[in-house]
Amino acid sequence: MNAIRFGLYAGILWAGASLLLIELSILNGAPTAWVELDFRFLTGIALIILHSFNLEANLSQIMYYAQFGIPVNALNTIIALISGFIDGFVSGFLIAIFYNFLSIIFEGKNFPTTIKFAIATGIVLGICSGLLGIVSMLYNFEITSFDFAIRPVFLTFSGISKITQITEASLLSSAADSYLLFPDSNGGVIRWALWGFVDGFIGGAILSFLFLKAKEVLKQ
Repeated sequence: MNAIRFGLYAGILWAGASLLLIELSILNGAPTAWVELDFRFLTGIALIILHSFNLEANLSQIMYYAQFGIPVNALNTIIALISGFIDGFVSGFLIAIFYNFLSIIFEGKNFPTTIKFAIATGIVLGICSGLLGIVSMLYNFEITSFDFAIRPVFLTFSGISKITQITEASLLSSAADSYLLFPDSNGGVIRWALWGFVDGFIGGAILSFLFLKAKEVLKQ
């Protein structure tokens, strides 16, 4: 897999996701636009480094926007598109690198392409989730949980909660809390990273399956 080309695809896709969230916010009449916090490998690393240099106070407004949305205007839209593209490119580039690494390891073996891509995506989203968990602790997030996401596990928990009542004492409730609530300990960060891997694995498997099926149809 060409890492740069796949990074460009991922960057364009993630910039498009940022634009879609802004458009949906406008259509809903919201004064601020939703900001997705997922899949941001480079941003997570940068925020952790800046915090280590005691520069977090200079980022207070940015962190507020990250949690509660950005004011809708042309400049912020451009910034969202650029940052979305850069983060998407880096994450996509890393997915391709991990995929190629797995291909080398399992060269000559009957190891499905879908699974290799799913594992690579899971690794990257797991790292991104762990980084987001660390950032949420370092910058003392005011929000306590995910309110919206397009992750497979999030959609699963949301669907279950709508269909049936989740009691607070149930195992399912504990699992949902460990997934939805921003971590407040190193153990919580590890759990978030593991959940991120699960989300990435499922999402990567679905995307790879659909891509391969579409490729088969186009060849006919």
